[in-house]
Amino acid sequence: MKNIRRFLLTMAAAAMVLFAPAGSMKAQANGNTVYGPTSSYITYTVSVQSGYLALRTAKAYDSSNEIGRLWNGDTVQVIDTSDSQYWYVYAPSLGKYGFVNKDYLKGASAPSSSSIGYTVKVSSGYLALRTAKAYDSSNEIGRLWTGDGVQVIDTSDSQYWYVYAPTLGKYGYVNKDYLVANSSSPSSSGITYNVRVQSGYLALRTAKAYDASNEIGKLWTGDTVQVIDSSGSQYWYVYAPTLGKYGYVNKDYLYAGSSSSTPSSSYIPKTVHVQSGYLALRTAKAYDSSNEIGKLWNGESVQVIDTSDSQYWYVYAPTLGKYGYVNKDYLY
Repeated sequence: MKNIRRFLLTMAAAAMVLFAPAGSMKAQANGNTVYGPTSSYITYTVSVQSGYLALRTAKAYDSSNEIGRLWNGDTVQVIDTSDSQYWYVYAPSLGKYGFVNKDYLKGASAPSSSSIGYTVKVSSGYLALRTAKAYDSSNEIGRLWTGDGVQVIDTSDSQYWYVYAPTLGKYGYVNKDYLVANSSSPSSSGITYNVRVQSGYLALRTAKAYDASNEIGKLWTGDTVQVIDSSGSQYWYVYAPTLGKYGYVNKDYLYAGSSSSTPSSSYIPKTVHVQSGYLALRTAKAYDSSNEIGKLWNGESVQVIDTSDSQYWYVYAPTLGKYGYVNKDYLY
């Protein structure tokens, strides 16, 4: 009987791959063809108070038909909602199709832009993202660090708020005492600054001080930040899009860009010309493998910002979306 059951489950799983729903797209993963529904399908989020939501091969609660586990905050794309209890879905985290109990799904794959943005702030350690409104090691599904941003969905509980954590791509509960409302949210109208260091990186920090323990991210020459608070004489509070985090940086390593992250059209355009290989974009005016932050190929264009150096010019590379130094001999 066990062999027969195993055979039937194998055949059912094979059928899900061979007969993918209409409108699905396929991609190569580890040499195997994996089907995933297109963006036209509605995305839902798993919401369980504890434990997990089982992905099944049939529309029934049976331990033998369980083919995967979905946790609070995971997303699925709903293919068929015709059944009153079990919906047919695609689970990206598992790379599988199957049936799930619809009672543990909630609509919308991500909060709307109207959701309130907050920043995590802890003195040490991390803020746990949980599947329930309780402090319990068994319900922890992710770790949020100081500077991480979350979008608050539900503030009805006096202690635990329901949030979406972009850095984890999950929904869950967090202790609200460790969230700080963003004084302002970076927007296209905010002031954008560019990072510029001669070597190494600019640290994003949790406090206005130079201390290895408060470092939460690394910003390189050419990266951009949006300045939220410039009242500090040395450290400014910024949002770093490349890290998806808020924090403090030493203002001496920032310089104002245009209203967008790209230089204005008044800068001189040049074209990369190399006989072979590539032209390196660097964080400093030197040939050194450690300062290379990008590769520019023959025919690509750059916008020249500073030509004061006799060998290395400071440029913006649109194909990389970064600023840096290049050897001028390979520009024309």
